[in-house]
Amino acid sequence: MNGWSYRARTIDGQVREGVIQALTVADANRALVKKHLIPESVRPAPRARGVQIRRRAKPQALALFARQFATLIDAAVPAIQSLEISQDLCEDRQLKKALGQVIVHVQAGKSLADALREHPPVFSDIFVNMVEAGEQGGVLDTILTRLAVYLEKSQALVARVKTALVYPAIILFVALASAGVMLAFVVPVFEDMFASSNLSLPYPTQVLVNMSEFLQAHWLWLLLGLVGAVVFVRQAYGTESGRTFFDELILRIPVMGDLIRKTAIARFAQSMASLLTSGANLIDALVASAGTAGNVIMQRGLLRARGPIEAGQGISKPLAETGIMPRLVSRMVEVGEQTGRLDEMFEKVANFYDSEVQTAVERLMKALEPALIVVVGFILGGMVVALYLPIFEALTKVTQ
Repeated sequence: MNGWSYRARTIDGQVREGVIQALTVADANRALVKKHLIPESVRPAPRARGVQIRRRAKPQALALFARQFATLIDAAVPAIQSLEISQDLCEDRQLKKALGQVIVHVQAGKSLADALREHPPVFSDIFVNMVEAGEQGGVLDTILTRLAVYLEKSQALVARVKTALVYPAIILFVALASAGVMLAFVVPVFEDMFASSNLSLPYPTQVLVNMSEFLQAHWLWLLLGLVGAVVFVRQAYGTESGRTFFDELILRIPVMGDLIRKTAIARFAQSMASLLTSGANLIDALVASAGTAGNVIMQRGLLRARGPIEAGQGISKPLAETGIMPRLVSRMVEVGEQTGRLDEMFEKVANFYDSEVQTAVERLMKALEPALIVVVGFILGGMVVALYLPIFEALTKVTQ
């Protein structure tokens, strides 16, 4: 989504100015017309400064806010007072700041959805669209409760994938750090002992000694190179071409790519189910849900279905033609279209792929455990054997 500064007039001629989130200028104009505004000028919004909240709030905090706010609205507490109570109870700094500004905007006459839309890093398109649907339908408390459930499910899904990714990363980091400590402090001690004993070094031991000497001589450059590589990757991922490259690379990794793809499908289907149940139209639901995929390749593929849907083809066939959705998904969505229960079918797809992700994570963890043991054993065990190999050879010669 991009920010667009607009100047528009109401039906009775009053001037309205502000910022609206949309993919293109045409989408921004359509969104303004939906709000019964006549656009006069729409241009890219400058980057906000000062009080604009740039960091994301924690998903757990957003889910808790949605539940608390829903409870207060259901208890007939006025919206502004409900926001003030929710802000007072909030412990997340970014969300607390954003809520303070939302309260000011609502007091100034903006709708709650428009006030939330001013802070895209904190409140996602899914969040804003569902709140807007709740306001328009007069069922804000119900929609907020549904939104809290969606956020909790989404966070649980992401947590499973993070577990699968973080565990092997930690094990490998510990193994490499241990190897670095041995090369920097343990190997030099053995090297001095070998030199004083005039022991000839076997090839594996000599390689280990050379690695230790190289590390001691160039450790600063190696450290700077590692930091530089991390910074480069982060900066590159922040660009459109860089993110496209890395996201496509991730999808090509044999086991991990399948896990990421299933996670993206589960999040997309979950978002579609929540938005369609809330009363959002199909195009808005598709655009907002595509952004939750978490992978730019998947997101672009999903957005390719937008044109055919706008042309009246429905959604099942365009999704099948994107080439990124499994046949099972398109067939289930087709059944949902035919029966008029598209939201329920997307919910079933989300539940199915949520269980698929959980199964994939369990399989990945079971496969990684022995593989990691072998890798760690090879690194550390190989170093220990290489260190003691000259001693073993010397003892063999003595016994002979």
